[in-house]
Order: sequence, then C-alpha cells, then structure tokens
Amino acid sequence: MADTVILKSGETLNGTIVSETDQQIVMNVTISSGIVDEKTIAKGDVQSVSKTTPDEIAYAGIREYKPETHSLQPTAYPSILKALEGFLKTYPTSARAAEVKKNLEGLKQEQARVKAGELKWDDRWYTAQEAEKNKYQLGGLMTLSNMRDQAANRDFIGALNTFAQIEKYFPGSSAYPDAVELAQNMMRIAAMDMVAIQNKTKAQETQFNNGILLVPEPQKSQMLAARRSQIAAAEAAMAAAEKGDLKWKPLLPLAPKSFESLKTMLSTEAPRLEKLSVPNMRSSLAATKAAEEALQANQREEVEAKLKEAQALWADNAQIAALTAELKAKPTPTPKAAPTATPSSSPAATPATKEKKNSIFPWGSKS
Repeated sequence: MADTVILKSGETLNGTIVSETDQQIVMNVTISSGIVDEKTIAKGDVQSVSKTTPDEIAYAGIREYKPETHSLQPTAYPSILKALEGFLKTYPTSARAAEVKKNLEGLKQEQARVKAGELKWDDRWYTAQEAEKNKYQLGGLMTLSNMRDQAANRDFIGALNTFAQIEKYFPGSSAYPDAVELAQNMMRIAAMDMVAIQNKTKAQETQFNNGILLVPEPQKSQMLAARRSQIAAAEAAMAAAEKGDLKWKPLLPLAPKSFESLKTMLSTEAPRLEKLSVPNMRSSLAATKAAEEALQANQREEVEAKLKEAQALWADNAQIAALTAELKAKPTPTPKAAPTATPSSSPAATPATKEKKNSIFPWGSKS
C-alpha cells in the first residue's frame, strides 16, 4: 500500500507521505524494491494527493488470511483468527470489514474440521479415516507443494533437498513425476547460477585485492583480517554441512568446497533423472485411475488389465499395490446358475427341426 501524489507536470510519485503543510509535502518516494528517496514537493506543483487510509494499511497485512485450497496446520489457526478479529474490532466500519468477516467465518469452520481430524487438499476434504488411508499420497503432494514454494523463491538447493525427501519417503506417490521434472529444472538453474556466482566471486576477489593495495595501515590490516574471518566462517559452515544429513550442500561463495560439491552432485544426479521416464509414470497413474474406477464398478477383469498395464509402465507406482489389496478384499461375484429344465408329464414333444432351437441347448440342437 502506498500514498500517491500526482504532479501538474503529469509525473506520479508513489511512496509514503512523511509530513504535510500548507506549503509542501515531504514524501519517501519508492524508487525500486527496498530503495526510497525523500522528496520535498511544493504544494503549488501538486495536482492531487491520494493517501492510503489506516484500515487499508492494516488490511494489507491480513489480506492473505482466507480459506485456500489446502487446510493449515492446527497450530496456525489461532494467530490468524486473532489478527482478523483484531482488524474487525479496530476498523468495524471499514470497506474491507465484510470481506474480512467472511474470511474469519470460513477459517473458523475450517479450524473446527481440522480439530476433528479432517484435512483439506486441493479443495477436497478428507475424513480422519480417509486421510489415514491416503497419507502416503497426501504426504507426497504436501512435500511437492513445499518444493514448489522453494523453487518459486529461487531456493534451488532447498528445493533439491526437498526432492531428496520425496525420493526417500514417497518414491511411488502420484507427486513423484512432477517432482522429477521440477528437480531437473532446479538442476539446470543451479548449474547456471553456480557459474554466475563463481564469476562474481572472482571479480569481487580481484577488486578487493586491487583495492587493498591503496588502503593505508591500520585499516589495511583490519580489512584483511575481516576478509579472512569471512572466509573462515564460510568454510566452517561448509564443514558443518558436510557432517549433516542434507544431500545437497549449501552454495557458499567464499567456500570453494561448496562449488566442488554442487558440481559433483550435478554430474551424477542430472544424468540419473534423465533416465527416468516421466511420461511412462504419468501413463501408469492414468492406468491405476482407470483401475480404481473399474473397481468401483465391480469390473474385476478390467481392474486386473489396467493394473497389469500400470505395472509395466511404472512398477514403483504405489497405487498398484493399494488397488490390488482392495481387489483381493472385494468379494468375487457369484455366477448365476444356469436354469434347470423341469420334467414334464405331458406326452413327449415332436423332435425339433434343425432350424429350431432345442430348449435344453440354447445355442441350438445337436445332431
């Protein structure tokens, strides 16, 4: 949210008005993200002023608090509900009040269902029993969601470590094919960023070494000591990471080992993922989806055929085992017995001609 001042020249200034008198306006003008410039503007140069109201400023901090496609962790609701209730108490007549009240009620209802053990994912609510039954698939989807958030923030090391968790705990989940594709993209970005960071680090090192020659003592010794301290801290962080459980180590510009580690990982992991057939995985998932629908319709032969197809495409598809177990547990339909002919006390009938069907052999007479 920002204040806006439109000048008579046509220029528009966005930022925060610090003070205003009859003669001038002092404003922190936003130049770019994180950069502001204080400007003093004569009132005679101003055509119009639009100020952000206090309730709009407050609303900006809670606008994201609303029911989404996924439910939250139980511990997240209290603070969110408190923030929404605080807005309504402070700004009961705000133009945003009705929207905030609607979001508050929606989240309260959601909280009650979560407390009862339910879970919402992709706008679908799962009962506690359903969530337990589908916890493997839901776990994969939730972890993939975290991976996507990290990728959106360009945290490629974090995203790749989350992918390692998916491979460890949910390798047969429906989330795996998408995770593989995202990991491949993250590796490409990592390779490009690694080169860019290395070049930038070398340029900075050259600039530092050239500049330090012109610095007098004792500042020169102080700057060299600070530089050595920064390098030592980076190397210590890398050493700690190497002892940890993370598969992908952090990329630390001042620690050469971090570049070596990333380069080694990329040289082995990228080719490994390239060998995986994501299209086959997706086709396998489509086959198990068809098998699930056939199972609900009690079409056993179709279920078996689709599961066999899914197995051939992607043997690690976890749905295959789950649906196979459901199929075995489902009672086999009892075939209807063929009708038995009732003996007749009437005189024997005249033998049927070949053109007519015999009542005992529905497919026709025997000759």
